[in-house]
Parts: sequence; structure tokens; C-alpha cells
Amino acid sequence: MVEATLVLATLLALGLGSAAWTTLDADMLLRVGFWLVVAGLGFGLPTGAVYHLALHRSLERVGRLPARWWLNPTAHHRHLPRSDAPRVLAWCRAGALGCAVVFVGCAVAALGIWKSLA
Repeated sequence: MVEATLVLATLLALGLGSAAWTTLDADMLLRVGFWLVVAGLGFGLPTGAVYHLALHRSLERVGRLPARWWLNPTAHHRHLPRSDAPRVLAWCRAGALGCAVVFVGCAVAALGIWKSLA
């Protein structure tokens, strides 16, 4: 199921990218890409910070906070107490969504740069 979703998401991204290429000029692609990056950072950085804080507090409370836990925080999700896991993982997913919006914005801006060079 995950593989099918990835294939469909890739096909959708390629289709939207080709539609944007043919309908938008380079300046508009750059502007849209810029604002997507700004929106993704504006949403993703605070939610990512709240996720890291919530993960730290939860792991510390149960005595399972290793040194340098922030280098690979998702590896410690299995140590979350069941009562904290939904809240902490919701913040994780929100931060990941912000990161995804930044990636899309970078791709749209790259299309604008490519189109301006073509």
C-alpha cells in the first residue's frame, strides 16, 4: 500500500510540475516557490521545535533519554509511554508536513530557475 501511494504521489507531482511549467512564467514559479518555502518554514520550524521539546520531556520523565538523543529522535519513538505517544507523534507529523512544504517550494523555485535559463 505504501508503495502504491508513493507511485501515485510521484505521478501527481510530475503532472503538477508539467502543468506549472506550461502555464506559469518563470517569475511566477519563483514567487510561488519562495512563498511555499516561507510558509513551510513558518509552520515547520515551530512545530518541529515543539515536537523535540515534547519528545525530550516525555523520554526524560520515564528515564529513557539517552545522550545526544536529538541526532536521531525518531529512533526513540518506541520508548515513548503510550499516554504520550499520540501527542508527541502528532507534533512530529506536523513538523514533517512543514518540511515537505519546504521541499515542494524548493522544487517549484527550481522549476522557475530552470525555465528562466531555458
